[in-house]
Amino acid sequence: MTQTVPPDQFGLSDEVEGGRHRLALTGELDIASAPMLEAKVAELCADGAQAIVIDLSGLAFIDSTGLRVILAARSMCDAGSCDFSLVPGGESIQRLFVLTGLLEHLQFVVDENGSRPRAPRE
Repeated sequence: MTQTVPPDQFGLSDEVEGGRHRLALTGELDIASAPMLEAKVAELCADGAQAIVIDLSGLAFIDSTGLRVILAARSMCDAGSCDFSLVPGGESIQRLFVLTGLLEHLQFVVDENGSRPRAPRE
């Protein structure tokens, strides 16, 4: 299911195939919207999801609270033995991961085969 939202609003869609969930995010992942993502990941982990992929490619903005919830999602997945990965966002989104040093600590994939993207320029 595809959701169209204004860039300053948050959208989350869950595409499910088997036990694999692809959470496609749109708009802004910030202090107002981060609790929605955290609640969704907690629900999926509690329900026994096998894998969660958070797709950042539709995000226009992410703040420090958004980064915190992504790290919390990874921890929840680790605790629930659920695979966790991220689809990279645009250049400004990925730059935040570079500047915070998180790029090397999170698994980014660009396709279902698990290939990793190149790091953006600093």
